[in-house]
Amino acid sequence: MNEDYIRGIGHQLLGAAKSGTGKIIGDAKLVADGTAELAAGRAVSAAAREGDTIAGIDEDRIEGVGRQLGGAAKVGLGTIIGDTEMQADGTAERSAGQLQNEEGSARDELRDASQKYGKKHNS
Repeated sequence: MNEDYIRGIGHQLLGAAKSGTGKIIGDAKLVADGTAELAAGRAVSAAAREGDTIAGIDEDRIEGVGRQLGGAAKVGLGTIIGDTEMQADGTAERSAGQLQNEEGSARDELRDASQKYGKKHNS
């Protein structure tokens, strides 16, 4: 994992926290700033990708798990404060993360099968 990729993830987390806090306290500017930082973090991470995997694991799996965790946090916080919109946003984020994780997992399985096939037929 390179440094820019990690920095991008940090901005994504900070942006999500700002946006969520802004929604809780009713600060539209904080929501907008958080949303912008989240998008910028995603762009930095995407630009920093080096190949398809990190330590043999497709990056979409890692990002998908992060989105699932962020979505679960939004659902939990929305439940605590009674914010049904935040709960719905969290549920959608969690579902999107699950799909992203599944896509990355499928690529991992395909890559692993291809490598096994290659070793078996090149020996």
